Amino acid sequence: MASLESLVNVSHADQVFRDTWTSSEASLYATYFVTVSLFFLLVYIQRESYPELPRLNPKKATELTWSARLLDFMQRSPELLTQGIRQFKGQPYKLFTDMGDVIVVPGKYAEELKSRRELDVGIVARDAAHSYIPGLTPFHSEEGFTYVIQNYLTKALASLTGPISQEASKGIRDTFPQSQEWAEITPDDIRLLVTRMSSRIFMGEELCNDEEWNRVSVQYVSAAFYGVSELSKWPRPMRRWVHWFMPCLIETRRQLKSCRAVLQPYVDRRIAVKKAAAARGEPNPYNDSIEWFSRELRPDHDPTKVQLTMTLAAVHTTSDLLCQTMVDIAKHPEIISPLRKEVIRVLKTDGLKRSAFQKLHLMDACFKESQRLRPLFLVAFRRVAQADVTLKDGFVIKKGTKITMDGRTVMLNEDNYQDPLQWNPYRFIQMREAGEENRAHLVSTTAKHIGFGHGVHACPGRFFAANELKIALAHILLKYDWKLPEGVEALPPLVMGSAYVLAPGTKFSVIRRQEEIDIDSLEC
Repeated sequence: MASLESLVNVSHADQVFRDTWTSSEASLYATYFVTVSLFFLLVYIQRESYPELPRLNPKKATELTWSARLLDFMQRSPELLTQGIRQFKGQPYKLFTDMGDVIVVPGKYAEELKSRRELDVGIVARDAAHSYIPGLTPFHSEEGFTYVIQNYLTKALASLTGPISQEASKGIRDTFPQSQEWAEITPDDIRLLVTRMSSRIFMGEELCNDEEWNRVSVQYVSAAFYGVSELSKWPRPMRRWVHWFMPCLIETRRQLKSCRAVLQPYVDRRIAVKKAAAARGEPNPYNDSIEWFSRELRPDHDPTKVQLTMTLAAVHTTSDLLCQTMVDIAKHPEIISPLRKEVIRVLKTDGLKRSAFQKLHLMDACFKESQRLRPLFLVAFRRVAQADVTLKDGFVIKKGTKITMDGRTVMLNEDNYQDPLQWNPYRFIQMREAGEENRAHLVSTTAKHIGFGHGVHACPGRFFAANELKIALAHILLKYDWKLPEGVEALPPLVMGSAYVLAPGTKFSVIRRQEEIDIDSLEC
């Protein structure tokens, strides 16, 4: 503006005045514009969706953001959800959670929601795990991931039972104490065992016995889940930059780099071996998940990321359920003898086949009962609507709305289970005898048991997990007695936001026993 005025010979004084006035006017208008914009932005942000629904945890008058409500949910989610059950008596309500603002829908909607493809689980899962954050990208599964699980892993289970059992035997020998005196093991020992069993199938025999890979992958999983939990405590807009300064996520990125340093040379060697075999006219020597994903995913996919996705999905969930079931068995030692007798009877008759493990009905029921009482997540059916969804009673889940369900309204419901707070695996044995066998299996999902989800988004890897769980527990039952350490009661699990966490300090006292049958010598 000043240069234009000088061209028409406006006086210097007049120019200064005009510049000053223009600057003041611009500043005034800028201030006005920013103030009005912030006002309308604040109104927009504060505007309640679903004004007809009650809110369980509204902001206090002095709170400008939801940060305090988020922290409160992270620390007191069970109490808040219990309050919701009592206060709203089976009706939807609003709650601010680690997922953001959600509608908590009652358990009565489980069967109706199970097949609604308009309700997407992937978007919510990626957001809940912050898979857009560097270091946490393995929480985002590649397109084609589920296809590989369903069409390669699950279909190969019959041929995988033997190798998994072999690795269970090696893992127990290397991880568990071998003396005839009582000694302690921790959940970390269980995780390492499950990691080795899973890696045998996911990555082949060579890498599953690589101590460095087992170490760094287990450390990555622990760091990643802790990082997700800690990042969830921060307001959503701040997460994209605050993670750079959080020690737990700095450590997560370091562990991811270590995993890549271990795995990539191995992948490169495999490529060379495959090329050499093809040049000699020989078949591909590999049949594991690294190979399966190389066939089905993009050519430029990151093998380390994909394998850690498998580890996050399989090892964490499987080891968590195995640990919890071992805790419950230790609290009910009268179940050990019937469990052991079932294993001996079935394996003596059927050998080490997948069909044999499918006949371990009492063991199956123990896992299912432990999962019912303490699943991986406090809430279930975490979804976001991709289109309006109208339910039979007229309630509309609007496009863009996030929903969740308190799993306890289903799995701890007296209408669904007698004495629902009691650990009683025989309830599922009785269900089989009453002609409801299809609902009694660990892998079965129903509107009354949503530990693995339900419907179109049920966990695709649950068949592999169930097989692996039974193999691991069969080995432990035959080879060990266990109990909780002397003077130590089972600690209740911690809850961090939406997720259950095995109580810190959980340990098992174990002692080696002489097994009645040599499981390692059985025919596969």
